[in-house]
Amino acid sequence: ESGKLKGILAQFPYSFRYHPKNLDYLKSTNDYLEGIPLIVEFRHNSWLRYETYDCLRQNNITYTCVDEPGLNNLLPKQDIVTSNIGYIRFHGRNATTWYDTSKGDRYDYQYNEKELLEWIQLIKNVDEKAAKTFIFFNNCHHGSAPLNAQAMKKILESK
Repeated sequence: ESGKLKGILAQFPYSFRYHPKNLDYLKSTNDYLEGIPLIVEFRHNSWLRYETYDCLRQNNITYTCVDEPGLNNLLPKQDIVTSNIGYIRFHGRNATTWYDTSKGDRYDYQYNEKELLEWIQLIKNVDEKAAKTFIFFNNCHHGSAPLNAQAMKKILESK
């Protein structure tokens, strides 16, 4: 009621792969939310196809651009916008622990300035296409997320 809710993030696991019936699931989830923006985040690159983007655009569902390790079948850096919301999420690039959490947490990662700078043009591209852009850092261990968010804010303000 206060207008603070900007959307619902549905983060799907690596096992949730592209299939027309899964597109139908996204559409029915969006209908269920009755006007609350649905933001979807995929973990498998099978979603990287025209049919996905077209369906999301037609149903005003927001696509999440992600930064994650460069492992097989994960998503690359992108500047895709499928609604009036731009959404970017930084998970870290901890490839060693991404699939084997016995070695540590996959989100235990701190970005360096060079890695953040790689995203500047993509962020600008997203922001040009969207009415509102959100950037989130999910590399939550040891205070890395707020440190990286502050660093990114400083970089963006200087560009």
